[in-house]
Amino acid sequence: MTERQSGPVGRRQFLARFGAGTLALVAGFDLLTRQWVTEAEAADSTSFATAPPLDGTLVFDAESLAANAHDQGNIVFRTPCAVLRPGSVQDIGKMVGFCADHGIEVAPAGAHHAMFGQPLVSGGLVVEMRSLDTIHSIGTAGADVDAGVLWKDLIEAAYEEGLTPASITSYTRTTVGGTLSMGGIGMMSSYRVGAQVDHARRLQVVTGEGRARWCSGSQNSDLFEAALAGLGQCGVITRATVDLVPAKQLARTYRIGYPDIPTFFQDIRILANRGEFDSLGSIPQPGTAQPLVLWATVFHNPGDTPDGSRLLRGLSPAAASAAFEDYSYLDYMSLVTDMYDAFAANLDWDAKVKPWSDLFLPDGAVEQYVESVFPSLTSEDLGPTGFGLVFPMLRSSYGRPLLRLPDATSGPWVWLVSVLTDAARSGPDPEFASRMADRNYRFYQDAAAVGGVRYPHGACPFTEADWRAHYGSMWQKFTAWKSRYDPSGVLTPGPGIF
Repeated sequence: MTERQSGPVGRRQFLARFGAGTLALVAGFDLLTRQWVTEAEAADSTSFATAPPLDGTLVFDAESLAANAHDQGNIVFRTPCAVLRPGSVQDIGKMVGFCADHGIEVAPAGAHHAMFGQPLVSGGLVVEMRSLDTIHSIGTAGADVDAGVLWKDLIEAAYEEGLTPASITSYTRTTVGGTLSMGGIGMMSSYRVGAQVDHARRLQVVTGEGRARWCSGSQNSDLFEAALAGLGQCGVITRATVDLVPAKQLARTYRIGYPDIPTFFQDIRILANRGEFDSLGSIPQPGTAQPLVLWATVFHNPGDTPDGSRLLRGLSPAAASAAFEDYSYLDYMSLVTDMYDAFAANLDWDAKVKPWSDLFLPDGAVEQYVESVFPSLTSEDLGPTGFGLVFPMLRSSYGRPLLRLPDATSGPWVWLVSVLTDAARSGPDPEFASRMADRNYRFYQDAAAVGGVRYPHGACPFTEADWRAHYGSMWQKFTAWKSRYDPSGVLTPGPGIF
């Protein structure tokens, strides 16, 4: 068993860490000016509501507000009025309840890896979830972790026990609570096991009334389903138990380049239906002689070397040119994360505009959709560090109602099709961001016309009618859950659903 403790961050610790001279500690909220105020300002206020006592800190210094005014997309900018760095789950409950009483919007923020303002709030309270980052236990029954734990840290801690999360996102410097609120999908782990939300067994959730409640498939099951892939609309996930499975030690990735899209889909379907690989997908390279390159990965242990001729049997002649690379399991799981870390360190990637598009396409329409989109992409559509993604997901392994997927009648597979655009230059570029967001909406409309659905992580403007269509038969139930668990309507306004 592995356990890592991080206690509450108190006022003295916080001041020592960040410097007392730069910090403005919040005493409460002025109900008339709708502003957070310090102790000194509160003395002159006649409409002052005192903030509850906390184990952590509540601040509104300029640096803290600026850090929480944008996400990784650098497209939407909304400045909060205060930032909570909770020292306990009780802090979150107290402050969400306080905000509900006074009509203050609240947004939990993990690693800020969303691309279109989903974790942002204008004039409200941001809850920095990373300050709750304890791994409480790891074992065959699963991992019990705080919502602020990074998946990268959990993967490494679980691997020490011979285990690994059942479903892993491609980029792993995201928080457990953040991906469980979004859905949690990725190309690096098995395409046959579902999303991360399908492997959550128990949650602790702070509702919009400030109540911390435990929930699971058999306890408060409505709240459980409302929180998983619920985009933070009905509660703040503060703790989770997620599935772990035995981990193998090595990974071998075969790469096959394809000169045409139909042959790629012919081969990847053979491999997907056969089920012998652990991960399948492509990182398209539009405008090249081989626009689609298949990545097929199999996990194994020393002494159990994969047989490439058997694994790649029955494929097109393109497979004869297959090359492979070997990795340790942890190195393989860090490939995408390490790539983005290098971009951030050397190319100022964190400051670039990233109008990403993420769509789910039904099995029967994906090939035609890819043929219509990827050949037409320009250098601006991707940028110097952008790329595409195409990978299959076994439809029957996805079961959470708020993670919307194409109708199952199209075939056994759902396909993620992404265009991960990064700007050529760092810094804000509103005109470029607007143009690419409009492009993403066209991508979405074309996908929706053939039964496609948006994965709501990227930059795609949605109207209320779009959200209603997105949730379809779940819209009325989702609306009822919102009214029940967030009656004041203060939670996570960023997506703009309600």
